[in-house]
Amino acid sequence: MDIFEEAANKIGEIAVEAVKIELALQGHKLTGALIDSVKEEVRRTDKGAVIDGILLDYGIPVNTGVPASNVPFTPNSGAKSSKYIAGLQLFAKLRFKVSDKEALSIAFAIAKKHKKQGIPTKASKRFSKTGKRTGAIQDALAKVDPKIQDIIQTVIVAYTNKIVVEAITTKLKDVKEKR
Repeated sequence: MDIFEEAANKIGEIAVEAVKIELALQGHKLTGALIDSVKEEVRRTDKGAVIDGILLDYGIPVNTGVPASNVPFTPNSGAKSSKYIAGLQLFAKLRFKVSDKEALSIAFAIAKKHKKQGIPTKASKRFSKTGKRTGAIQDALAKVDPKIQDIIQTVIVAYTNKIVVEAITTKLKDVKEKR
């Protein structure tokens, strides 16, 4: 493993931990599945290393929010089933510890609110310790940016030193030191 890959691994670990903390602070921790899913994968490239951030698919709309116009719910549509409503029903069962029937009723009430306000709703801020329910990824990375910049700076200095030493030892073999 070279210095770029080591740095990328360290940066990835710092970023993942920060995102997990920020998601929890924003209140996105009902089952812990989203937080547990956050991880990084470092890929070696010709030019160094790339860090891929990974999380469950629903983490993206949790992070960005969903405008009311994009909420996948049409009241009185007569649809036999809906993954969106099923997800809200599961949420209601977990959050409120209610029966399937009560959870379905709560799911439709939430869907109607989402259709008016978008996701997250204004009331959902009560679950957040930061007052925010979106932007966890950006906020987390902003908080750890100084640490990340320090790592990058250290790598730049180490790599530059390595290049200079290699240049001196390989290109200037015949140069003798005089005192």
